Amino acid sequence: MFSNKLIIVISLLLLIASAYCSVTLPISEKGIPFTAQSLVVFYIAGMMSSRYTLIIISSYLILGIVGLPVFAEGASGWGSLSGASGGFLYGFLLSGLVISNLINRLKVKLLLPVTGIMLLGTLVLFIFGLSHLTYSFGWEKALEYGLYPFWRMALVKAILAAVLVWLSFNLFKKSS
Repeated sequence: MFSNKLIIVISLLLLIASAYCSVTLPISEKGIPFTAQSLVVFYIAGMMSSRYTLIIISSYLILGIVGLPVFAEGASGWGSLSGASGGFLYGFLLSGLVISNLINRLKVKLLLPVTGIMLLGTLVLFIFGLSHLTYSFGWEKALEYGLYPFWRMALVKAILAAVLVWLSFNLFKKSS
């Protein structure tokens, strides 16, 4: 129905758009953006092969690094990756690959296992994000800036991504 290249481009555009679905939480002096990015990363990873997940998320990161305003709040450049939220940005790639690999290798299609995989992806994302923040600000500030304000919504986004992937599996199964 759709070519693979078109699916990759649409997925990449959806990921970019998700960075603009943002609410800035007044936690630090600059504020911290809360976006829909992880929801979209997890959905893409749940629906795509590991190869396509790698291509889409890597392309997103490269576009941002070279200066296109694709990160949260229109940010871009190497400073975004090395700055406070950098661990979450490169964590998207690693958590997406974990999700995609597990769903594809285990051929998981049921809601409960997909949810477990999405929650594992959330854990991987937080490990990278919090590790990066700890390096920059110390453990206490990492928890204050990167975990406490976000963990509940991160769980909601993981569960929502699992439901969307599960629904997509069932819709595509019935239409094929």
